Amino acid sequence: MDNTIKYENVVIELMEEYSDFWGDDGNISNHILIDKERNRYQFVITGWRDDIHFVHSVAFYIEIKNNKIWIHQNNTEALIADELIAKGVDKMDIVLGFIAPSLRAYSGFALA
Repeated sequence: MDNTIKYENVVIELMEEYSDFWGDDGNISNHILIDKERNRYQFVITGWRDDIHFVHSVAFYIEIKNNKIWIHQNNTEALIADELIAKGVDKMDIVLGFIAPSLRAYSGFALA
């Protein structure tokens, strides 16, 4: 069964929750970038800190491919894989893409 639409909704919901939680402070803004055609999703933070330091950071980068959610990047302390599981995603449908393929067997999540 193709879970792409279901997983897309879950990923977008997760990113919207983080956007609401972190909010915009007037200088730093949150952006959810969605590419539905290629099933790629990013949560990006941009703006100015102290009016002298430009901030541009990808907090999360997630892709849905081969009927699995690939977490390619997580630059936060959040355990987003666990949050996806809490939202009904099967653990074996989550790939920690930032872990080397040779080490993924030890992650407890899908290999690919």
